[in-house]
Amino acid sequence: MRPPSLRLATLGCLLLGLSAPAAGRANDPAHEFFEKRVRPVLAARCYECHGPKSKARGGLRVDSRAALLRGGDHGPAIVPGKPEQSFLLRVLRHDADIKMPPKAKLPAGAIADLAAWVKLGAPWPGDVAVQASLAGDRTVFTKEQQSFWAFQRPVAVPIPTVKDTQWLKSPVDAFILARLEAKGLRPAPPADRRTLIRRVTFDLTGLPPSPQEVDAFLKDRSPDAFARVVDRLLASPQYGERWGRHWLDVARFADSNGMDENLVQANAWRYRDYVLAAFNRDLSYDRFVREQLAGDLLPAASEAERAERIIATGFLSLGPKMLAEDDPVKMEMDIVDEQVDTMAKVFLGLTLGCARCHDHKFDPLPTADYYALAGIFKSTKTMDHFRVVARWHEQPLPSREALVHQQEHQKKVDAKRAEMAKATEAAARKRLQAELAALEKARPVPPMAQAVSEGTPGNLRIHLRGSHLTLGREVPRRFPRILAGEEQAAVAAKQSGRLQLAEWLTRTHNPLTARVMVNRLWHWHFGAGLVRSPDNFGALGEGDAPTDPAIEHLPAVGERGQS
Repeated sequence: MRPPSLRLATLGCLLLGLSAPAAGRANDPAHEFFEKRVRPVLAARCYECHGPKSKARGGLRVDSRAALLRGGDHGPAIVPGKPEQSFLLRVLRHDADIKMPPKAKLPAGAIADLAAWVKLGAPWPGDVAVQASLAGDRTVFTKEQQSFWAFQRPVAVPIPTVKDTQWLKSPVDAFILARLEAKGLRPAPPADRRTLIRRVTFDLTGLPPSPQEVDAFLKDRSPDAFARVVDRLLASPQYGERWGRHWLDVARFADSNGMDENLVQANAWRYRDYVLAAFNRDLSYDRFVREQLAGDLLPAASEAERAERIIATGFLSLGPKMLAEDDPVKMEMDIVDEQVDTMAKVFLGLTLGCARCHDHKFDPLPTADYYALAGIFKSTKTMDHFRVVARWHEQPLPSREALVHQQEHQKKVDAKRAEMAKATEAAARKRLQAELAALEKARPVPPMAQAVSEGTPGNLRIHLRGSHLTLGREVPRRFPRILAGEEQAAVAAKQSGRLQLAEWLTRTHNPLTARVMVNRLWHWHFGAGLVRSPDNFGALGEGDAPTDPAIEHLPAVGERGQS
């Protein structure tokens, strides 16, 4: 169900893969019980010593489900579903050496409510609610999290049956017409041909049609006249310039890094041209993704293809990056954070950057999964060094012509050095030395690209509260477990993991990569995506699960010109 290419011509059939089971958002009785009977007790009687503004006595916080699962000096405070095994209930009942609250026992009704809540599984609205297993680095996601619509694989949706089959120009039209007919409505009348060619030309190229193009279309009454106009526009260089700009915005492209030291990135233009060419060549989306994350690690059939794939990794090198941070470790981790956050939003529509300091508050993205991905980018060479002012990494591009030029220049240098060795007069040696210096200064520089390469591979330890000065346990490099599961192949010790990440993102069973890109195409084409927040398909995203596939408010693209 992945988008086969970057062309909008594929949009209609792709949309059929967006359908997913609707995500119900009715009030949850368990959550209501928690809000009315449990949270008030914790806030009133426990937060003073174990809340967000306390020193967390005994290492225990009780202001989130994750904190209770993690526990304190005496281990986990609760075992969801098992109040009799939950340390919290024992101390509240004063059945342990430690008695809480120490001065006065909670009322029996309040303790009973807490026990009932734990027996329900300890639901906590708004908390990531992942259970850290005592058996190691495993997590148990709730059924609600696992069934969230964005994490389900896209499924093929049967094309609905309609009465007015003559109106249909594409499969998408059937979904629109079925909804209209169900409500006793009719489609709007078709746009006139002059309006239609203006709309489609503006939409695909950002430019108006020429008078000659308008006249030719008005005179062409063949059945495929409009289709040939679309094909001509898709084949024009202006198509890539228009639609490549959308991707450059997503990829945070600029000719300088911004931030504290706003330095010009002299070779950033190569990535810009790569993107425009990708759209104009109708590059497959899978390859587009893989090249930007790991192009330098992919096989190439020619020097030109090798150069192109190196340039594509500029995706990771570009963007706002602090270059004058006094702490080199913090600078590196800030750059890694920018890469993790960008990658997750662009390709997965997830705000994974929120998990740098703590488990994501609304989506099942634990901090451990953040640092698992951060380890991949920490193992990638993005900068030549992290001294103030830091310098981004560049790679020479393979070029036979440039190599020949360098070899010819080196012959001139060698000849001049040999001439110097034979010179005996001081004046002659001085002259030859000046000529050699001029040759050295004029040494040809091979074409360079702002790009990344493999660094020193290694896993990261969790940075407690996001600080590199306070380290927790080490986590292996891997992908978000809510999507990729617990059983993942280990990243080879001598590899960063970028190639494996690129391959995982473009697998057919990945539920988000295609869905997020199709939504972007819809957003760019119509001004609003099926999910209104194209960078956020999580619980706080603007939109529920697509249904049927939720296009009733959006027009179709066809000869009727309702775009």
